[in-house]
Amino acid sequence: MIRVAEVRTGQSWRNLRDELDQMHLGTFTSASATITRRTQTTADQQRILNMLDLDEPPAFSTITLARDTAA
Repeated sequence: MIRVAEVRTGQSWRNLRDELDQMHLGTFTSASATITRRTQTTADQQRILNMLDLDEPPAFSTITLARDTAA
């Protein structure tokens, strides 16, 4: 798969990995919810995904609303 990615993009695996490795997930928690969100896709990352015919990962992985504990 590495070789296929290199051929389709014209880039080395090291460059592809370094660029895509900059995508991160962050978890943000407040009193009302916990949200897991991915960093914004850069133009270079989008170009790589397009060349590999891959969908962009969802911006939000999870959204969990806090339960109301007051009775």
